[in-house]
This record gives sequence, structure tokens and C-alpha cells, in this order.
Amino acid sequence: MSFLLDQSRPSVAFNMRTGREEVDFEVEKATCKLDIHSNQSINMGEFGLVLPGANGNFSDWVELESNQCVAVTGLASCGAVFIAKNDFSRVAAGHMGGDAHFFDGWCSALLGRGEDARNYWILWGTGPDGSRRTGGMYLLKYMERFGVVPPSRAPAVVSCGAITLVRSATTGIAYASQEPGIPFKCQGQAVRSKITPSLEEKIMQDFLMLERNFNVDDTANATANHFMLFQEVARLAHLSGTFRFSFKEQDQKQLIRDHGKEVVTAYLKILPERLQARFLSLKVFERYPELKR
Repeated sequence: MSFLLDQSRPSVAFNMRTGREEVDFEVEKATCKLDIHSNQSINMGEFGLVLPGANGNFSDWVELESNQCVAVTGLASCGAVFIAKNDFSRVAAGHMGGDAHFFDGWCSALLGRGEDARNYWILWGTGPDGSRRTGGMYLLKYMERFGVVPPSRAPAVVSCGAITLVRSATTGIAYASQEPGIPFKCQGQAVRSKITPSLEEKIMQDFLMLERNFNVDDTANATANHFMLFQEVARLAHLSGTFRFSFKEQDQKQLIRDHGKEVVTAYLKILPERLQARFLSLKVFERYPELKR
């Protein structure tokens, strides 16, 4: 079972046991104990796992109570993997970018204390630029190593910026979103691992905000929505003075025609290539197709 995140579904929460989407899942009620962020080197020694010569972003078993979770955030061209005990009381997580070569050492450390290589769940996620093919290859390796068969015990989420595994009272809930951060309360290691978003993450966050707030069908206020979108794009492209504010619809349309091309061109220069086609597919360009480069 797998889920694909895109413009129409920017986040998903689902029951690990059944695969059903948890529509009423309340993320604000969960607490994150560990957040493995991007390729940041964090102190995994606190969790008792130190591999000789290795500094990878992966954890030892983390004990979870109900409504506690473990997260891997800041995903881009990389992936995340979670190994969970059958009742989701213990979870280990890893950021599988450049750390993928630590696979054997990490698995051996997790299984090296009398752990029975059965009755596990695996959760896998790839970043928006991540290779599904490579991710699938490693997923199969993890499944083999931990005896996870059939594939229904190893769900995957494609194209996420962050992915989290939450222990609930009766099961495990996977939550993934295109945002590179998480909406959960944090404690312990998760608090210390919070850092200022990278430039790429900030651009992604700004774009998702733009898409969420202004890519709407509202014929009654179409011009005003388009004008506010271009104002925001101009700000992101550092051309804030381009669009003076006006309540008059005719002025708004004229400003878009006069400066829209310049603003779009400037924004595309800072927008990652993977997001450019998505930006140009916004509804505003159906009204102003001449503004595409």
C-alpha cells in the first residue's frame, strides 16, 4: 500500500494496520519525542546507539506511549524509514539520504540485543525529489532483514517533506505532509533538533503557502485573488514595490498585465526546477496565459 502526495493531497494520515485514512486524526494532540532533521548530525548517543566510525542520522529504539511519535523531516532528494514493533511501543527511525550505506550496521545494532526479527512494521517515505526506484530497493532490503512480509506491513508515502509515526491507543498512525516540518508538540531530542529551515525548505514552505491560499476557484473575487497572488509572488521574488495596492478591479488587472511577466520570470529563477511546472499550472495562468515564460 502506498500514498502519493501532490497538489490535490498535500498531506495524509492513515492507520498502519488497515491502510485506512484517518480523516479525524488530530495532530496537535500528539507529542514528538525525536525529530531527525535532514542531514543534521544529532546526538544519537542519548538513545544508546553509537556505531563505530558512523555518524548517521538514525536512532536506537525509542519507547513511545500513546500519542507520542517519532519524525523524520526536511526531506528533499532523500528518504525516511521507520522500524516499529508490532504494538508500536518501540520505534526506530532513520534519514536515508547519504546515510543509506549504514544500512547493515544500523540493522545489526537494532537486532543485536536479542530482538526477534519478526512482528515488525516498516514505514517508508521519499522526498519530493527522491527516487522511488532507489527507495523501493532499500525498502525491500529492510523488509527482508526484519521479516516483514507481505508488503501490506510496509506502507510507503511518496513525495513528502516530513513523515511521522505516531503510537495511538490501539495502533500506529502514519502522518506525512509536503511541508518539511511537523505540526506536533515536541519534547526531548525533538526540541533540540529544531533548527532554522534551510533556504530550499523556506522556498518550499513559501510556495506551499502560495498554492494553498491563492490557487482557488472564486469567480466572484477572481481578479482580487489574482492580484493578491501576484503581490505575494513579487514579495517572494524581492520585487515588492512592483505592485502598488489598489481596490479598483481595472487597476488590478492593468498592474498584472504590466508587471506579471517580470514577476513570474524573477520567481522562476529562485524556484526549484521541480516546482516550476507546478507553479505555472496555478489557476491564475488560465486567465493570464501570456504571463508564462
